[in-house]
Amino acid sequence: MPPSALATGRRRLQRLLRSLVTFAPAPGRSRRALRWVAATAASLIVISVILGPDKGGMGLLGAMSAGGGRDFPTRRRVLVGIRVGATVLACQAIGLLISPWPLLVPPVMTAMTFVVVWFWHALLTGPPGPINTVFAGALGVYMGSLGWTCATLLPITALAWALALAASLILLALWPHTAERRAVEAAEQAVEAYCQQPRPDPWDARAASLSNRLRSQAWIAVDDAWHVLRTGRTPGTVPLTAEGRALDGRLRTSHLRLLERLQAESFPSEHPEISRHFNLVPLGLPSVRYLLRTAAQSGSQPRLVAGRAAGAVALAASVAFLLSPIGHPYWAIQSALIVLHMGASRADLTIRAAHRVIGTAAGLVVYVGIVSLGPGPWTRLGIAIVAIYGLEALAVRNYASSVVFVTVFGLMLTPAPSAAHTHLLITDRLGETAIGVGASVLMIWVMGRRAPILLVRRQFRQTLTRLLLVLDDLAKGLEDPAGLPPSRRPLPLLTAGEHDGSPTDLVRAHRRDLVFELGRAGAILSSQRPDDPESLEPWMRVQEEVSRLSYDVVAATWRQPGTGRAAARIAHRAIAEMIDALPPISQRRIDPTAVAGTVAVIRAEFLASA
Repeated sequence: MPPSALATGRRRLQRLLRSLVTFAPAPGRSRRALRWVAATAASLIVISVILGPDKGGMGLLGAMSAGGGRDFPTRRRVLVGIRVGATVLACQAIGLLISPWPLLVPPVMTAMTFVVVWFWHALLTGPPGPINTVFAGALGVYMGSLGWTCATLLPITALAWALALAASLILLALWPHTAERRAVEAAEQAVEAYCQQPRPDPWDARAASLSNRLRSQAWIAVDDAWHVLRTGRTPGTVPLTAEGRALDGRLRTSHLRLLERLQAESFPSEHPEISRHFNLVPLGLPSVRYLLRTAAQSGSQPRLVAGRAAGAVALAASVAFLLSPIGHPYWAIQSALIVLHMGASRADLTIRAAHRVIGTAAGLVVYVGIVSLGPGPWTRLGIAIVAIYGLEALAVRNYASSVVFVTVFGLMLTPAPSAAHTHLLITDRLGETAIGVGASVLMIWVMGRRAPILLVRRQFRQTLTRLLLVLDDLAKGLEDPAGLPPSRRPLPLLTAGEHDGSPTDLVRAHRRDLVFELGRAGAILSSQRPDDPESLEPWMRVQEEVSRLSYDVVAATWRQPGTGRAAARIAHRAIAEMIDALPPISQRRIDPTAVAGTVAVIRAEFLASA
């Protein structure tokens, strides 16, 4: 074996060993996990009192599904919770219905996985991810084989979900504005970091790169915070509470400070036109239609993540049916999903797979110890609740440790085995874990081998396309709400994705989409870089130049109305010609250094003529 291969293998092994013993800092995670689990625990206890602890435990997935959107404000939290809960019930019903026909399980579970994972990532639903939603279908297949039906299992799941959602809303009422406060504080910190940074010397590449990164982080944090604040209440209204109004004021102050710094860097001789343009502030996420349309495009990240997850589920379910001594593939499906459901670089996903195997083995040892003590139904329920807390508290700190708790509560979810059956169950879980993890690793390294560079190139083109629309608005003078008839002037609190097609609303949507794509471009490049650092390193400069030009254009939208229309037209024409000259997004190589140079020239000409 060549020395370079040995060195690479040694580095990877060292990285794996470090990851097993390293607990990443997560301030406040334990307290938030306590609130999340409190709602689940309350739901399970109430159901167990009503139906008995044996049946109460069957509502665990329903109770956990109420955690969808748990980091959102109350209003959006309710909407996401309802959608996720309904999807969990639908998936579980499908699993129960196909349980009598084993040959249907692999194709149906594959289709279910692709649809759920794709929608979850397309709509940016966020933590805890789609695993519990799809796992509800796999568990339905398993429970159907034990004699459970839609009439016996779905009411328990639905009741658990409704009780957990109600409990979580009560907790939100006790600690109001938690999500809004966290978003505003993050925005304030990001703006402070950017504004405290000295204005970079144009000839100092490192300082300019740092300033560009801090500027992007500040703008995206402010934009996200506006989204959180304005989706946390009814559209077109002002906050009803004093704390809500105070948070609005704090965010507006940080936003104005950011605008002044941005304007001073791009157009130092002018002051931003706050009174005319503040109503055109981008307001967070794009519309649902926009998110779904971009996610459906060939080569999108949601399609890659969903494709890998679906492929792993198809392979794991098929192999588990053939090799599992029990013949139910739900644990293999969960093992494949838990590795792939949220997406990451191939290197990170492979480490995650290793953590899954190690954590499952340790979790099975713990489970055997628990079963040997012969715990009663109420004790099993209590252990499951403690395991859920361990999972939530450690999920972002040390994945292998959290998998230990996943294994324990996953086994506690199913009916208690007899002493004679325990050994077979443990053997089956180890085998299905190996099948699921093996399938996921295979999909990681077979599917999307060229995905890193293709994702980055696709996102680069998407960002430039959004930039073209903003430049077109500037060139046409649509940035000026005062020039519109009174009936078409902007409403002060119009929310993201809500527009009636008027010029003002479209201008707002174009700016919002540009800022969103800038944030997504940085996230994709950062996440994919470890998989192909040699090819993606030159694209870092492309990202920086596109970001600089885009924020200069954003700064231009805050100038005196009508200023710089000619410069916007020239830049629009130049970028459109550059996009037309680019080859289709494929494995054909292009020179990112030349692309970055072209963007830098366009930026210099825009600033000089604007």
